[in-house]
Amino acid sequence: MKSLQFKLTEESLFSIFENIEHNMSIMDKELNVLWCNKVYAERLGMTPEDVKGKKCYSLWHKRSTPCEGCPCVKALKTGSTETAERISDEGRHYILTGIPLKENGEIKAVFEIGREVTEKKIIDEKFKEAIKLEGIYEVLDNLTHQFNNIFNGIYGFAQLLKDRVTEKNYSLYIEKLIESVEKGAKLIQALLALRKTPSLAKVFDLNSLVISTKEVLKNIAGEKINLEISLSKESPLIKGDPQQLREVLVELVQNARNAMPEHGVISISTEKIRTDLKENIVLTVSDTGHGMDKETLEKCFEPLFTQDPRKFGLGLSIVKNIVQKHNGFIEVKSSPHAGTTVKIFFPSATLQQEQDT
Repeated sequence: MKSLQFKLTEESLFSIFENIEHNMSIMDKELNVLWCNKVYAERLGMTPEDVKGKKCYSLWHKRSTPCEGCPCVKALKTGSTETAERISDEGRHYILTGIPLKENGEIKAVFEIGREVTEKKIIDEKFKEAIKLEGIYEVLDNLTHQFNNIFNGIYGFAQLLKDRVTEKNYSLYIEKLIESVEKGAKLIQALLALRKTPSLAKVFDLNSLVISTKEVLKNIAGEKINLEISLSKESPLIKGDPQQLREVLVELVQNARNAMPEHGVISISTEKIRTDLKENIVLTVSDTGHGMDKETLEKCFEPLFTQDPRKFGLGLSIVKNIVQKHNGFIEVKSSPHAGTTVKIFFPSATLQQEQDT
């Protein structure tokens, strides 16, 4: 069979660019727009012909000078591809990439790609709110238990006083004390009832969750950290709330990244194991960071415990809380200068469980 041959012409290349949903433009060294695709012009409420010859910073930001940190300006100076994030006047978020265009080794123009990430930003903000809310529930849960113990003590001693005091006036005060403690105990029970359970219980593939979160995890790890992912060949099905378990994965990778100020490796793996006629799905996150000593390891899941004064110490307590609500448990191995390995065990699920719900 004769192989098909196709020559990529300038016309066909620009035809491709016209139908890509990202903003695309070519600008000269003074940032005058020489060409743009339809999406670029439409998002400005203009036509490509109206855009040509105008400076990009005037079109998008009504400025008379280039934006600070503009990736196109940097690309023209460095001769390398540069990237930055920008917010348009109407609050839309874009990732801008400037690619220098050279002719005979000399930079003549710059090709800009503007990828809108507004929806992703909204999701990320909601995710941060979810993290904060989960932390509030965790702290609330801890505090209510503490107050419950205090009220039980006061209530017990008040009952003892009631049985021993015969003076009518004092008995009245003790009755008021008992009544107040009982009201306080009811409030504590109401607060405990606020404890969250997985809001969206469904059977899903843990591999798919890791894959869909990969780019977010790469951004968290940064360029100097090598992110290694090894996924189970068997579909690791678990039942729970994918969004909450995404929080777990992100928090663990964030902690691992913080443990490695320079270079290092973060490894994520999934596997299905069978023990005592039971099947468990194991999510493992390990790092080559500075590790934890015995005292830190024992306290790392306690609410408000942190060795970083800039943090609130809620991350790992949130992780533990979510895992427990998914009927799972956590194992942590760590030692100074030897990194940390976190293993989370979830009950294995089946598609039949999804159909039964």
